[in-house]
Amino acid sequence: MKRIAVLCLILGSILTQTMAAEPFREPFIQLFIDGKLMESGSDFEVNKGDQFTLLAQLKGGRSDFVWYPDTYFDFSSDTKIISKGNKKIVYQEGDQVKTWELLSENVEFESDNKIKLEIVQELANKQVVEVTIPAGNIEKSYIKVTIVSTWQFTEGDTTRLEENTADAIIHLDINGNENEWFATPNIKASGFKSNSIEDELKGIQSSFDKIEDLLTNFDFPSVQAEIRNLQSLMRELETQVRKIEAETPTNATDIYFKGTPSDEVIKDISSFKELAEDWNELETIIEEQADELNKLEQSGDKIKRRDLLSLIKPLIKWQESLPSNAESLLNTYTKDIDWTDVIVQSALSFDPEKDRINKLDLAMNDFKEFLSRRTQQIQVEKKKINYASTRLQAVKIFDGMLLGYFSSINFAKWENTRE
Repeated sequence: MKRIAVLCLILGSILTQTMAAEPFREPFIQLFIDGKLMESGSDFEVNKGDQFTLLAQLKGGRSDFVWYPDTYFDFSSDTKIISKGNKKIVYQEGDQVKTWELLSENVEFESDNKIKLEIVQELANKQVVEVTIPAGNIEKSYIKVTIVSTWQFTEGDTTRLEENTADAIIHLDINGNENEWFATPNIKASGFKSNSIEDELKGIQSSFDKIEDLLTNFDFPSVQAEIRNLQSLMRELETQVRKIEAETPTNATDIYFKGTPSDEVIKDISSFKELAEDWNELETIIEEQADELNKLEQSGDKIKRRDLLSLIKPLIKWQESLPSNAESLLNTYTKDIDWTDVIVQSALSFDPEKDRINKLDLAMNDFKEFLSRRTQQIQVEKKKINYASTRLQAVKIFDGMLLGYFSSINFAKWENTRE
């Protein structure tokens, strides 16, 4: 009997440890370059004139608890979550209401001044920086990111602050012609340098960017006007180049254009078409999982943790099958579809990737609310995605105009990036 008692005690201890909350991870920064995850300390190869976006997100620390309290907090039997979001959680233990809330998040991007860093101002937390690699004699650089988040805990009249800090770094290996004195994403210039030519090149790159922005926003009437402006700027540039060479034949400027202002939008057309098909599939998945959950609840049998996880897994698998730039595509072309509404992880109090649920009732409630919201939102989202997909097809008209124009220029080199 003693052996049986000891064995039961050991098994009980193991079960308790298995279901206990995990310790918070140390705060760390996830870095994404144009949507691709980059490890801190890794090397990234770029060319002079390149532009890319760097996204920095602080993970671990107190955010683990706020995102997934069931995974990182030992709930007592009388604990109740009143509300939960990515930046705030309100819960009740006994008669006491407690709150953890993100007060501020300070993000600092640092480099050696060889490259240009520009914060994307429309984001409240300034987590995204646009990086520009200039021309010049530069082979190496770096970007260091430091994030400090301040959380406030409130319990009755008592408050206290908690600070989480982390940093990360990316090393840049920069390729390019040392003789280039002008380099942007679509234009490079070497040879004779002229201030007047440089001004014209800056104006042309600005027009490139404006046309791309107008196409992205489906402002097609303005696109036509800006294409005419671009052609005018190109004629002025050709006049300047030929005038300088005529006056002094040795003062030759070599100019190289790359792609068209419609390149990136054209690349997005096929990916966005995939999204439209993915959302049709999502509608079916949501209907099926809601039906299965309803059957489980009405069966009278006790719902097990593995039953709930089996309902969640198809949604995670669907998310993993999306184009890698899915979130960026939605933010660009359907700005009012919130990515946090789409991903199931943002709605759950536990981390489904760990295949473990501590508080089944809470997990069930989270998932039911998620399915209910998605059922209400899916039709509206499909209409928005299909509308944007149709509008993207119209971009091909302007793309044909731009391809025809750039293939006809003869005072500079042009690379067709589609070939």
